[in-house]
Amino acid sequence: MATPSHKTLQEEVRSGADEDIHARIGTRLKAYYEDILTQPVPDRFENLLRQLDEQGASPREQEKR
Repeated sequence: MATPSHKTLQEEVRSGADEDIHARIGTRLKAYYEDILTQPVPDRFENLLRQLDEQGASPREQEKR
C-alpha cells in the first residue's frame, strides 16, 4: 500500500503533463511579449505622451522646447 507521501503513477503522469503544458504556455507568452516589444509605438501614442510631457513640464522647461 502506498503512503500518502508517494505519488501514484497517474499523479506522476498528470504532474509531468502539467509541467509540459506550463512550459509551452511560458514559451508562447515569451514569444508573444518579444513580438510586442519589437512593434513600433503608434504615432497617436507618441503624440499623447508628448502632450503629457509638455503639460507636466515647468514653464522654464517649456521655453527650452
